[in-house]
Amino acid sequence: MAKPLHRLLPTLPQWFGLLLLLTLTSAAWRTALVASDGDACMHWRVGEWMLENRQLIQHDDFSHSRQGTPIISKEWLAQLIFAGAGRLAGFYGLVLVAASVIALTFALLFRQLLRAGNNLLVAGGLTVLATWAACSHWLARPHVFSFLMMVLWHDALLRLQGRRLILTLGLLTGLWVNLHGGFLAGFLVLGAYWLGAVLERDWTKFRYLTLAGVVSGAASFINPSGYRLHLNNLEFLQSKFLTGWLAEYASTDFHSAGALGFTIWLAVIFFTLVLVRPKLSASSGVLLLSWIYFALYAGRNVPLLVLLSAPVLAGALTPVVPERWRALSQRVLAVSEAGHGWWLVAAVGVALAVTPHPISFPKENWPVEAVQYIRDHPHQFTGKMFNQYMWGGYLLKELPEHKTFVDGRTDVFGEELIKDFSVTTGLLPGWTNSFVKYDIGWVLMPQDHRLNLALAKLPEWSCVHSDATAMVWSKTP
Repeated sequence: MAKPLHRLLPTLPQWFGLLLLLTLTSAAWRTALVASDGDACMHWRVGEWMLENRQLIQHDDFSHSRQGTPIISKEWLAQLIFAGAGRLAGFYGLVLVAASVIALTFALLFRQLLRAGNNLLVAGGLTVLATWAACSHWLARPHVFSFLMMVLWHDALLRLQGRRLILTLGLLTGLWVNLHGGFLAGFLVLGAYWLGAVLERDWTKFRYLTLAGVVSGAASFINPSGYRLHLNNLEFLQSKFLTGWLAEYASTDFHSAGALGFTIWLAVIFFTLVLVRPKLSASSGVLLLSWIYFALYAGRNVPLLVLLSAPVLAGALTPVVPERWRALSQRVLAVSEAGHGWWLVAAVGVALAVTPHPISFPKENWPVEAVQYIRDHPHQFTGKMFNQYMWGGYLLKELPEHKTFVDGRTDVFGEELIKDFSVTTGLLPGWTNSFVKYDIGWVLMPQDHRLNLALAKLPEWSCVHSDATAMVWSKTP
């Protein structure tokens, strides 16, 4: 019997989520969440535009190269959430949103593993390892909502049947489709369970999974763009040039330090299958094989593999835990499950929200000084800008008076413009054509970029600012 004091404390999953939230709001992590790339700024800027204009964005209003082009309002709900948090607390507001979603995701994963009857040692160890394996893609961007939605989606498939499953997946789809384009991953998971039911000849399961797919498919059209959102996502994924050009769609570099957690996770999967030899259901087998492939194919799928494979691994490893650890696990869980400590979690969350934590972008990675120079000398920058791709989102936020050439919305710009950008920055034959085609008047590039050397040889271009991070070039009229 748990003591009264224990009842006031959080459960183990709540403790884990709280610890993860505190970690992600620490100095190093909160900077990494918003400053690892420029997309956090970009999504905030787009969401801010919708708040200011009180309407969903339908045409590009941020770049001069695609000015007025019709766009798909995808991720609009997540962008509004980030923009609202940004209004209240600046970049720290974005950190709080992303950190809270990530912490809730892995707290729910821990809870999911325990609720399935898995050993505490196994569930806790896999949850900790899962956070390590998945952390390489933790950023203050809408895709963090896909992590949370995937845990909820997979939990529904594992626990629910019949009408409850159909209704739950339909509701989750309606929310997910407006938060992030990753909702398509949910249908891949549903497809794995559907195929598993076919292989097992479980026709009852087959029927309600089929109905769940139909209802969820219909719910996915409940978004501002309707079927055009699906076409936009599929067209983008079918573009080998765009997906090959973006780093997050590339395979994981296993030589990098950030890949170590994922490498260990793959090793756990391998040794579990080889040494433990669990008897997996057809659905679990299809799910595991397909998502290992997806994760190896594109690094952005690694967190989803981790979240989906953790329940499979926990179920396989729990039976081999020594008996003495099982008894200890049951005693600890009995105390944990009696806890009602959400009040403490909420209190810490409120304390984090009301405590100011200013965040600045590191000068060694971002054109902070160059942006200040441009602000201080507006008369020199009346023409159109050509900018580094990675800096596009940052410039949307910090230089809203100047429209970018390109930013993180790759699907908006399309193959033609991205190819023009690649030709220019790669100094390929005809590299100056983009300057004429898009009427470029000034250029902002990293200090060590080769384009600077080429511009230095052209008499019509002159360097008007240079610092340790960036160089700014202006074209003589």
